[in-house]
Amino acid sequence: MTRKTARIALATAAVLGATALGGWAAAPVEATATTAANPPTSNRDAVVQVYLTRHGETMLNALHLVQGWSDSPLTAAGRSSATTIGANLGTEIGQMDAAYSSDMVRHHETATLMLEGMGSKLSATRDERLRELNFGGWEGAKQSEMGAAVFGGLAQQGITEPTLGQLTDAIKATNPVPALPAEDCEEVSDRMQDSLDAIAEDAAKHRDDNVLVVSSGLSISCLLVDLGAAHLLPPTGLANGAVNLLTYTAGRWTVKTVNDTHFAAQP
Repeated sequence: MTRKTARIALATAAVLGATALGGWAAAPVEATATTAANPPTSNRDAVVQVYLTRHGETMLNALHLVQGWSDSPLTAAGRSSATTIGANLGTEIGQMDAAYSSDMVRHHETATLMLEGMGSKLSATRDERLRELNFGGWEGAKQSEMGAAVFGGLAQQGITEPTLGQLTDAIKATNPVPALPAEDCEEVSDRMQDSLDAIAEDAAKHRDDNVLVVSSGLSISCLLVDLGAAHLLPPTGLANGAVNLLTYTAGRWTVKTVNDTHFAAQP
């Protein structure tokens, strides 16, 4: 797939995926980025809407610890917001026709609570390709410790406004335990797009219009960069529970909104 490059000045929170959901007044950002996916095999006229959502706040988020392939359950606030987001999404959009999440606790818990919030009887299908970026030896470390190493290394290279790819490259370069390999943005985006292509093709085949997918902040961000929407990513990273709307038609993806937090507003 074509790699998009765009300079994004991201704060440490964006790299660590530590942003908590807040600021209900934040309006969704619309994008017109479109990219070709794998050639479609069915229903070229079908339009699939994918509500790609970041998981709710977790215990490791609250403790400011690095969380990629390591995992933790949602906090009480994270559980409450996931239910609210699901209820509001159901009111505005209607029922989901299919649902997916990463195979990890925080993603599946978020998807389950969102579905319950909208009164759906669906169960989310787990897919390990939807996991967060693997931070390698940084897993479970203090966010401040990893942030200092990553941004310190970039500064030594004279990089003050890194791309998301440069940031994840720096995470790999500073990995304190090489025996536990870290991923870069390209690797994450490849598996994310493989998963979403398969999900969308299956939805198009079965005429499923609305699909819920729950993943993580950096994984979603790496995908959005490849879909041409890098310039729309917020400087502080995607918020916990933020919804990003993607549409899939005849093998092509279009990014419609990025970091939409209005579904978290209490009624």
